[in-house]
Amino acid sequence: MNDHDPPAGGSHAARREHETWEAGRSPGAPGTGLGRSLGLTTLSALLPGSGLLRTRAWVLGIFLVTLAVASLGVLAATVWREGLTSTALATAADERRLRIVLGILIAGTVLWVGAVALTAVLTRPRRASRGQRWALAGFTALLCLAVTTPAALGTQYITSHLSAMDKVFTQDEPLTPGSPRPTSALGPDRLDPWAQLPRVNMLLLGSDAAEAREGTRTDTMIVASIDTHTGESVLFSIPRNLQRVPIPRDNPLHEVYPSGRYDCGDQCLMNAIWTEAELNAEENPQLYADDPTPGLTATRDVLSAVLGVDIHHTVIVNLEGFSDLVDAMGGVRVTVQEPIPINGRTYTDANGVIQLDPESPNLEWLEPGTQTLTGRQALGYSRSRVTTDDFSRMRRQRCMVAALIEQADPMTLLQRYPQIISAVGDNVVTDIPQSDLGVWAELVLLVQGASIQSLPFTPQNTDVADPDFAQIRYDVWEALHPAPEPAPAPGGDPQEPTATATPAAPQEPDDSPTVTPDDGSATTTESDELSDIGAVCD
Repeated sequence: MNDHDPPAGGSHAARREHETWEAGRSPGAPGTGLGRSLGLTTLSALLPGSGLLRTRAWVLGIFLVTLAVASLGVLAATVWREGLTSTALATAADERRLRIVLGILIAGTVLWVGAVALTAVLTRPRRASRGQRWALAGFTALLCLAVTTPAALGTQYITSHLSAMDKVFTQDEPLTPGSPRPTSALGPDRLDPWAQLPRVNMLLLGSDAAEAREGTRTDTMIVASIDTHTGESVLFSIPRNLQRVPIPRDNPLHEVYPSGRYDCGDQCLMNAIWTEAELNAEENPQLYADDPTPGLTATRDVLSAVLGVDIHHTVIVNLEGFSDLVDAMGGVRVTVQEPIPINGRTYTDANGVIQLDPESPNLEWLEPGTQTLTGRQALGYSRSRVTTDDFSRMRRQRCMVAALIEQADPMTLLQRYPQIISAVGDNVVTDIPQSDLGVWAELVLLVQGASIQSLPFTPQNTDVADPDFAQIRYDVWEALHPAPEPAPAPGGDPQEPTATATPAAPQEPDDSPTVTPDDGSATTTESDELSDIGAVCD
């Protein structure tokens, strides 16, 4: 006789006990049936191993629950101590920590899925029907999928991030020899890593090359100077056609131009410095023995001499891949101030002036107004000059930089992170060392919350054919050292400014050429004064 068959002629109490035991094995019963199995398996999916506490593998369950609770406790304590944003930034900036997190994520997910599956196996009803077994197996598979999906997404984010870090950032070495020391070496104060660098100056270069490290034509040159404690920033745009630029004595190009000027008429423009240095390096390799990027080094050195400031770091963006970055961010919202043609064919007329072919089959116009641009449109907006001029293009490029910084909000970055970081990894190169990423990420947050000002060098304040570099340097110095707000005299008119000692500005150049577009048509001139970027772009 089976141990669980009701005893023949047994008492009423014995038969009741047997019926109760059978009911516990029926589908949906909370005791030992399918319902119990589903419930305990769900518990293991919510907290790893918790469902095992009611099985013969309860010791393993205690271990897994303790491990999970301890891990959550360490994470909570770290976030409470450092803050959520700081913890996320510190993790994202630390390659070693990221790899540890990746390993923990993979191992933890394997243990979690194993605990869910084991709970289902140990609690499955002994006499389950085929339908019950399939129901439990399907339910368990869904729970395992729910557990692994976030882990798979996290693994994708981390691996994409690590790949981009290796492509974009240097291993704590300057991108060019002789550049200022990386910020990680400037000060030992961990609480204030910027203590010895009140302003950091970043050179932003636009590249037409397929690879950002080679063949660069620097038509886009912007120096961003950032107050490291407030995030207040100033963008300086340097005209590509600036002539007679100074060449520092310690740059090998000085051997070719001993006068200290890159001077050969309108063929010697600022945007040709890169190519000039590369050609000179081919002819005189002994002068560039320790420099793998002579074009970049010369461009940085010359721009530093033009503006009168040290350039601490450089970012090179492949402009052809810039559209991929904008698309990955879901577009960028800007205010178009004048009709801008993109994708149209151009030709040079008999007078040597670039003209737009109005019959271009792929010609598209961006009309004035605030709008969200696709990557292709954003690239055209930033590069077009056929119906305007270089200086209008410089203004639009500064506006694009400001718009991208402002619109890089955490939610957008999180939702589109793999696409964004992939576009960055393929199209951006910088000499910011990986060890500095944490402090730089915090600085970017400051920049987003602070004001961004713009000081253009246009024909209104600069004669590009014969520039007054002393005046340019003074304008830069004045922009970076604004006079304090005047305090009202006691008992006097609060509108009356008090005397403030400031250096005397060099006399303004007499010649101020007007802005003339390539096609000879009129265009809107922009102010040559320091102003908020919003006033320039809106």
